[in-house]
Amino acid sequence: MRSALQVLYLLYCVEAGIFLLLVPWSILWTHSYFAQIAALREVLLSGFVRGAVSGVGLLHLIVGATDFLAFCRAVRGT
Repeated sequence: MRSALQVLYLLYCVEAGIFLLLVPWSILWTHSYFAQIAALREVLLSGFVRGAVSGVGLLHLIVGATDFLAFCRAVRGT
């Protein structure tokens, strides 16, 4: 049971990381509901916010890779 939860956690980290890394630079971001609100549009479309969200995605990928290595070591028994 614990291994299954760890695998689900690793999949979450990878999926969330890829999503947060790529979506701020896609058309989904510019056409989202929040980007249509005039007060938020300029902030959400700024490079700083997009880069910050992509940075969180990169952190998710790094955490996922680190935990994946730890999971592989635990499975091997090292």
